Amino acid sequence: MNGLEYAVTRTLLRLLGVLFSLLGIRSDRVVLATARTSKLEGNLLHAFRAMRERRPDLDYVLLLEPYGYGLLAKTLYFLRAVRGMYYLRTAKLVVVDNAWLPVHVAPHPGTTVVQVWHAPGALKRFGRDTAVPGKGPEARFLHRHYDYVVTTSEASRVPWSRAFATPVERVLPLGTPRMDFFLDREATAAARRATLERFPALAGRKVVLYAPTFRGRGAAKQPAARLDAKRLREALPPSYALVLKCHPNLNGHTEAPDGFDVVADAATPLNELFTVTDVLVTDYSSSIFEYALLHKPLVLLVGDLADYERDPGLYVDYRSGMIGTQVADTDGVAAAIAEERYDLSAYDAFVARHVGPLDGRAAARFAERFLPVPASAADGAAVPTPAVLEPVRVREGIPSEPK
Repeated sequence: MNGLEYAVTRTLLRLLGVLFSLLGIRSDRVVLATARTSKLEGNLLHAFRAMRERRPDLDYVLLLEPYGYGLLAKTLYFLRAVRGMYYLRTAKLVVVDNAWLPVHVAPHPGTTVVQVWHAPGALKRFGRDTAVPGKGPEARFLHRHYDYVVTTSEASRVPWSRAFATPVERVLPLGTPRMDFFLDREATAAARRATLERFPALAGRKVVLYAPTFRGRGAAKQPAARLDAKRLREALPPSYALVLKCHPNLNGHTEAPDGFDVVADAATPLNELFTVTDVLVTDYSSSIFEYALLHKPLVLLVGDLADYERDPGLYVDYRSGMIGTQVADTDGVAAAIAEERYDLSAYDAFVARHVGPLDGRAAARFAERFLPVPASAADGAAVPTPAVLEPVRVREGIPSEPK
């Protein structure tokens, strides 16, 4: 978005916001919004389920409208932002998992806005806290006006406070709702079965999942170009299956699919793929925090580590504080897998440091924190809440039956 686009958009949305405010706030309206995807997923999905279980009487509005960088995509997004402004000015609670334009240009003092972000922990620097500041109007207006930010643990409160320009006392370590999945035995077992049914080529094989993050930012985002899948395929026996999962924010750009046995589409959640994964190959993806819960082999393809440390920067010191086997190229990936060069001894300390204790109730805590008790409960009626789960070792939550 250039300066002129931003000025026009901001002015129009603010004017419309004033008009929409005249309609008043509906105390029973909850909005969940994202500019990342057209599908309800991740933290928004788990938070929505918990809120609906606790307060099925509320009016839930889902605004799942991805942002694009072409003229048509921007025009459509502006029209959706007008609708978003209407709901922002008439809802009591708005929950977002990414930057969302209506919040940043024209917030409403009577609406509580909560950022749950779409990724856990603090690994790569992001938002307003990148090592090299962003340019253009987006760098100035994005990630403003949150009332609260919900983060994974105490360890990520200060980084997220800086990334979201939110006072640290309003960054709440309630846990990451999407992580509840790993402590739900029925959900993980069902996901495993469904994934193997969807990708039968994985049955009976060791699954190597390549799931890197992107490079660059904004319209300049590009896929990682570090893995030669055909070379890796030739280096490993047929008993290994290679799976590619592209980052969802690449707007159509993908890593080259040649050499992979399976290319998972955007509709396949990464966490569900983890239930069938034997080795994860990634780089600077925050999915490392979730994968670490499973205590499975991890290979980090980080030949550009020095560049990534400069921009966008990292919260975790890869040279001394990271788990997994670090390699610089495809041959290194092949050797690490073939020789099984894995050290899982540091996983427990890594999880304790960055994720903290888990009880499977992050989504429930979110609902309990932000949804008011209904009047019927004040009269003595019970308010439904998800059952409390005892803390468990998460790696025991994934079924171990043969693929």
